[in-house]
Amino acid sequence: MADFAIPLLLTVLLWWSSSYDLTLGEISAALILAVLPWVAYRTWHLGDRKEIPLFVLVGGMYWLAYALPLFWSSHDLNLLSGRRHISEQAITSALYLSVTGVIALWAGMKLAARFRWVPEVRVDVSGTLQHWHYLRIAFVFASVVKVLVPITALGEGGRQILFNFENMVPTVIFVLFLRSYLRNRISDIDKFLLFGYVLAALVVGISSGWLGSFVGLGLVSVVVYIYERRKFPVMAALTVLPVILFFQAGKNEFRDRYWQGRSGSYSERVAFWVESSWRQWSNALTDTTGQKGVQLADTALNRLSLLQQTANVIELTPGKVPYQHGRLYSYIGITFIPRFLWPDKPSVNDANHWYQVSYGLTAPRQLSSVSIAVGTLAESYINFGWIGPVLVMFLVGIFLGSVQRIFLRSDSGLLFSSMGAVLVPQLVTVESQMAEYVAGLAQQVLVVVLVLIPVLKSRAEIRKLPMRRFPPPVNQQEALRPKTSV
Repeated sequence: MADFAIPLLLTVLLWWSSSYDLTLGEISAALILAVLPWVAYRTWHLGDRKEIPLFVLVGGMYWLAYALPLFWSSHDLNLLSGRRHISEQAITSALYLSVTGVIALWAGMKLAARFRWVPEVRVDVSGTLQHWHYLRIAFVFASVVKVLVPITALGEGGRQILFNFENMVPTVIFVLFLRSYLRNRISDIDKFLLFGYVLAALVVGISSGWLGSFVGLGLVSVVVYIYERRKFPVMAALTVLPVILFFQAGKNEFRDRYWQGRSGSYSERVAFWVESSWRQWSNALTDTTGQKGVQLADTALNRLSLLQQTANVIELTPGKVPYQHGRLYSYIGITFIPRFLWPDKPSVNDANHWYQVSYGLTAPRQLSSVSIAVGTLAESYINFGWIGPVLVMFLVGIFLGSVQRIFLRSDSGLLFSSMGAVLVPQLVTVESQMAEYVAGLAQQVLVVVLVLIPVLKSRAEIRKLPMRRFPPPVNQQEALRPKTSV
């Protein structure tokens, strides 16, 4: 009964605070979406905690995308034809679809956990002092490339390679430094690099109008904390969440001002976003009617919500838009071919573009500047109807379960488990469609391995080293330096 108390209490509080008339079926579906990740968390918490509980994170994201908007977000959707109210029947069906998909996902991950075909990782970062210097150089170089080099510097053929390099390499090394910090085995220069990278991610993210990179780095840090402490950083999560919600309020006003060609320094942009968010929250909290608070909650949740889009898909499929019978998945195989070998290959965004036009969200002439995804779950319905979530989400569960076994276990080794931590934000992005969801995963891993080849050794060799995996505590490093005679 204790496994259901927290989700039940949370659902009742959300129902009580909601201003919408909800059916018993909708509330029950929202409760199930809360129960599934909570029970998985309780199971992990009572176990040996040797792996990252990926289903807890993914299931939690589906709760945020479908259950939370049911209570606090308006059941309307902005279309080309205007703002359209989604019928309550379609909202209910979307919730049932999400419950079906999450259960199928859970079943697939459970099956993958029983697989024995996953190969053992045989290489790892050696962690000697000489190799640690290489990591510092690579970290600084990749970070500078990320800030100063345009993503198109290598042309369309090298765009993905450069993107993987400047995003994966510094973040993986950041994880190595953070794990060393949590083990109290880090020098002052590494602390400077570590905290400087976090500060830069926050300032650059806010000044550019994107919180995604900083939020992703926060999620990566949560995964690292789970690795090292075998528990969730609940207080850190409760601290970061209000910050994210605070900045969501002023995001649209910031983008309207600075994404239309207006320039400004980093400090000016940060100050404007803070002032804009503060003003909107102040107006909402002092509004005696409560309408501004409802509008602000709706604005903040729209970025997370897939409920309205999925309900719109159910209303229009197959009456106005026929089932696609798997056509939207044709892009998946193409993603494994590097663009420098096929410069004109179709983009993974083509599936998003088709969805935007077919369901009346975006005009064809606006596709170059707007990209909207409906999520893997709704995409499975577009392709196969109600059988789609059962089949497709089950296969996604097998995929996620396999990734968890290779990258997200404490016995995966320092390198692969650190890469797994960096991949988690991508794996929990439930609004991505299938081609985008799995695109480039192998390429990202390959780029990191190639860059870190100089510091890799077989795990058998590493076990024989006197300094395993990390440099020794700082106060012992001097003692380990070779003595020179005078």
